[in-house]
Amino acid sequence: MTRFSLVLTALLLAAAQSFGFNPSDVDSLLKQVAKQKERIICNRCDLSAAKLPDIDLSYADLRGANLSRANLRNADLRETDLREASLRGANLSYAILRGAIFCNTVLPDGGVSNKDC
Repeated sequence: MTRFSLVLTALLLAAAQSFGFNPSDVDSLLKQVAKQKERIICNRCDLSAAKLPDIDLSYADLRGANLSRANLRNADLRETDLREASLRGANLSYAILRGAIFCNTVLPDGGVSNKDC
């Protein structure tokens, strides 16, 4: 079994236990991350409370995604489109946010960023 398959299986098992996000949205996102050949698109996905530490989502299109309470510790979010996304309560410790697009984006503290509108 490949490393990706093991990680995917572990994440799906964790999803079944923690509820709060849509497992098919997480599965779709992880499949796109594994390919890394095309831009990741996950508009309006429900990734709330998903465990995604160390994930590379650079240049991803996450417009309108629900990332509330998601663990994005050490995530690479460079140039990621986060317009109208919710990051309320998300763990962004050590995440790389350089160039990320914020417009009507709910921040972890509940504030709203419109810096790129």
